[in-house]
Amino acid sequence: MKKFFAIMVAAAALVAFTAPAWADEGPGPSFVVGGRMLTDLGYDHSSKELTNNKKEDVTSAFVSLAGHSYLNAKFTSADKTTGGFVELGLLSTSNANSAGFKGANSESVLLRYAYGWWKVGNCKLLAGQTDGWVGTLIHAPKQYFGIDQDGKLLLANWGYIYSGRHPQVRFEWQSGMFGFALAAVQPGAESLAYYGAGSTGLTAGTLNNIAGTDAYATVPRFDVAAQFKAGGFWVQPGIGWSQLKLEGITGGGDSETTQYMAILPVKFTAGPFTAKAEIHYGQNNDIEWSGNLLGLNVLRNDLMSIPVVKGNGKVEDTHQLGGFLALEYKLTAALEATAGFGIEKLNNDAWKTSVASGGAGYKDDNYTRKAFFVALPYTVTKNFSLHPEFSYFDYGDNPKTNSDNGNEWLLGMQFRFVF
Repeated sequence: MKKFFAIMVAAAALVAFTAPAWADEGPGPSFVVGGRMLTDLGYDHSSKELTNNKKEDVTSAFVSLAGHSYLNAKFTSADKTTGGFVELGLLSTSNANSAGFKGANSESVLLRYAYGWWKVGNCKLLAGQTDGWVGTLIHAPKQYFGIDQDGKLLLANWGYIYSGRHPQVRFEWQSGMFGFALAAVQPGAESLAYYGAGSTGLTAGTLNNIAGTDAYATVPRFDVAAQFKAGGFWVQPGIGWSQLKLEGITGGGDSETTQYMAILPVKFTAGPFTAKAEIHYGQNNDIEWSGNLLGLNVLRNDLMSIPVVKGNGKVEDTHQLGGFLALEYKLTAALEATAGFGIEKLNNDAWKTSVASGGAGYKDDNYTRKAFFVALPYTVTKNFSLHPEFSYFDYGDNPKTNSDNGNEWLLGMQFRFVF
């Protein structure tokens, strides 16, 4: 009797799942599940300036489930006018500590995307958590190795600006070669980060955690971008802007801080050759448009494009100019060669202003960091590929002392399973 009951349940389930295929009303809504499992195996080398001992270089081996692994699901209505997308990130952070990296292992699942969309003609309305057109992934370089070891991915914060994934409502229009997008985004979505200037230099914190101070937005962050594509050429200039009000700053200083980002990304493909490039200029942009501040660590003097609140309460803005160039060439149907270079230049008058005048008292008011990578992506099968990579990161000179900040390199292989 139990066996008969089990057979009947299985048969009913089969009928339920196959019914849309033979129903008279035509195709029903679609549901597609996808996944990407990435594992890094390699070495991370830090020069003595970046180590805790400050005397000897350190080279550490690591194996980790890369943090840009995911499991996702896509929903689309039968008439293809509405849909939704949900994606969960899967990661195993190697050597993480309170400063961001290098300590005990930690495995976790996190939300990456959760949004819905409605399309009418050439127009599309999207709402939910997603990334944007100002800092898009379309032209991102293929620097894939080391996200869990030391936050290295896509040259983010080393020449490439990523919009980050934030709650937003976005209108899109696309017709032929042209496109346009306007988005209202959750402002200050990263951490409202700032530096406080004092007798010990710069101290990192968050504006909404300063005792007796309120940091808030009266309007959302706005991102606007246009797109043009013809043949193998694509360009998508964009501008983003946000403003935070400040109440209760010590000394009765500034009542607001403004963030903006102007970006010009370009991509060109001709046969087996692809070139990707970007140039950007921003103010306090790490509050909004730098993804998750990948690979930046204030404890080792990685300066960020965030406002400085001086000792007298006055806010000094940090400006950032940078960009990257990456080249890709398909050697065979399975093997590709790619290399890229990125640079960021930051400056803030408050870094060099004396402590007596409310500044940090550093020796310099600017900072430059550079990076480059080479990789040989190899496609084994449709769903399995290998990504060997070498990347090098020059942390520049520490403006506090004008001494060398050190350098880091990563070498290894990423095993990529994509379904």
